[in-house]
Amino acid sequence: MRKTEGAHLKTDQSSNAEGPGDRPLVSVIMNCYNGERYLREAIDSVLQQTYGNWELVFWDNASEDGTAEIVHSYADGRIRYHLSSQTTPLGSARNSAIAQANGEFIAFLDSDDRWLPAKLELQVRWFRENPDAGFCYSNYFKLVNDGRVRQKALAGAQPEGDVFSRFLRQYPVNLQTVMLRASSLNLFFDPELEVSEEYDLFMRLLSHVRAGYIDEPLVEYRIHGEMSSVRKIEKYAQENAIVLQKLLSMSSDLERKYPTELMHFRAKLGYYQARAEMAWDQPGLARAALRPHIRAGGRFLILYFLAFFGRSAWNLAHRTLGRFSK
Repeated sequence: MRKTEGAHLKTDQSSNAEGPGDRPLVSVIMNCYNGERYLREAIDSVLQQTYGNWELVFWDNASEDGTAEIVHSYADGRIRYHLSSQTTPLGSARNSAIAQANGEFIAFLDSDDRWLPAKLELQVRWFRENPDAGFCYSNYFKLVNDGRVRQKALAGAQPEGDVFSRFLRQYPVNLQTVMLRASSLNLFFDPELEVSEEYDLFMRLLSHVRAGYIDEPLVEYRIHGEMSSVRKIEKYAQENAIVLQKLLSMSSDLERKYPTELMHFRAKLGYYQARAEMAWDQPGLARAALRPHIRAGGRFLILYFLAFFGRSAWNLAHRTLGRFSK
């Protein structure tokens, strides 16, 4: 039975047996708005999974290109197409897709990215070995220069278990790598957020849910100029400030428990504002955004001085060193 939007996810508990008929259903959530350029690659990467018990909940956010025709060209009953009556913010669109999910596990793939073939199989196996956890993420590859260059995103061990405090300071999670136990997902994306909706939801979730990490890259994440993180760069500082206020409202004890982590979080807000100002070629305003936070860590002091050398030096440093994580 399909669930209505806003309802909590309820799933039947599948057997731990690994026989084909007993393997738990994974609901793959794919949201798309005018995403025809890379859409076939994304859908094909789901079809090529070594784990076959999945449903693809495809939410078309009122696209005006050939998205619908591409999806309907696949003759696979596991693909379930839904057309929104209007274009909504991404957080709202993700909620609408999740409301249609039937799986014991929830995974996410945007229409411009790709999964590697063992993604679902390895994560379902991890959950079977870790029944007390509700969240699993992995390493991934970045695709740059129109996919001609592939770079491993994360180096070294990443946080596991109770990750909340460490994720306040450094957030390594890419949405496309995440798999959730549906019974843990008693929260929803903020329908008003457009670029930080996943961080907002996952941080609220991870305040009480244990996480695991798979170091093997399981996703190819495409970097291109049409990404919302590029087109809506000015929203990062605004929306992450909203995320911070939500987290503070969850517990009056947060400031006392995590003073260093929250100082770093606020410094990142300054960085996000500076990043937007540099995109608009306003280095003076970028320095003003960073100046209150130069004692939060050496990286913020470096960024402050980089802003004196203009947008070219700033962009070169980011291309060389990579953007700061959320």
